[in-house]
Amino acid sequence: MKGQVFTVAKIHYINGVVYMVADRDSTTLQFLAQHSNKTTKSGNVQHPLVRVRTLARLAEGIGLLNIKKKDGKVEITDLGREYYSKRAADKWSLSQAQKELLCDYILSDYYRTETIYAITSLFKLVKSGYTGRALAHQFAIEIGKEQAWKSEVTYKGFTEFGLNYINELGLLEIDDKSLLLKDMAKEVRYQENVNTVQPIKLPDGELPRPEPKKLGNSEKYTSNPRRSKNALIHAGFKCEINQTHTTFINKKSKQQYMEAHHLIPMQQQGKFENDIDVPENILCLCPNCHRKIHLADDASKKEMLKQVYEKKKDELPKRGIEISFNTLKRFYSMS
Repeated sequence: MKGQVFTVAKIHYINGVVYMVADRDSTTLQFLAQHSNKTTKSGNVQHPLVRVRTLARLAEGIGLLNIKKKDGKVEITDLGREYYSKRAADKWSLSQAQKELLCDYILSDYYRTETIYAITSLFKLVKSGYTGRALAHQFAIEIGKEQAWKSEVTYKGFTEFGLNYINELGLLEIDDKSLLLKDMAKEVRYQENVNTVQPIKLPDGELPRPEPKKLGNSEKYTSNPRRSKNALIHAGFKCEINQTHTTFINKKSKQQYMEAHHLIPMQQQGKFENDIDVPENILCLCPNCHRKIHLADDASKKEMLKQVYEKKKDELPKRGIEISFNTLKRFYSMS
């Protein structure tokens, strides 16, 4: 997955490069730089190649362009062609149709690129009620930048860039019921994402409990497949119930297909002061064991839970998570 790009203040600044590539189907970064009077909004930049490369990378990050590293060739994507066809009369603005197109694409898969992951992470935090300094710092944790952002100015600056994108797209105007339907669809893809996304490095120790996502009158705590990926890697993509259980090689990850399961279920997050969406609380399971731990009879389920609880009980306190086996059983509706 290519690096997240958050260095351009407004999304519509990409239109110059996207439209020129769309007119040709493909071109090069050098050609785009040579025509900076058309590909940059100001039309007069000191370092045109640097500028158009940044613009093109942002366009790539939201799915409109592809950039070939070897020769700097830039190609339009199918989404980019559709975006071009829905352009406004004013080149340097987004039409309502373009906004809707990008919103649907971004919300259909929160993890498809680093840039989309950053936008949707910030979007979910805002929808959950985060503001100001708390928003900026939680945002840094979510996208793995807690160690990289060294000053409050950096936290504030990158958060404001992301908020600019969210506001320009009108993401916050989307009805919560529509978001709930999209969330239900995303759950179907969650396990595939766990196998294919890049893992994210979390700070050591306790992490603050996140704010729940508010959907109408209900609240929901969501999990992040990039955090779950760490658990699969740590387990070597082997089932933590029985390492002899085999599945198949996932064509995208090139690893044995496994699924992630939160030992303490995410719906119990509100009972804990610290974040439970951490690798120490996540199991790597084969699909059969994953179904079994959810659907088996109580005797079989209890035996499985006891086995994995013993694996995790010494790791959970490192994240400030304390739980007895009896409490865990109650979370699984067992006495």
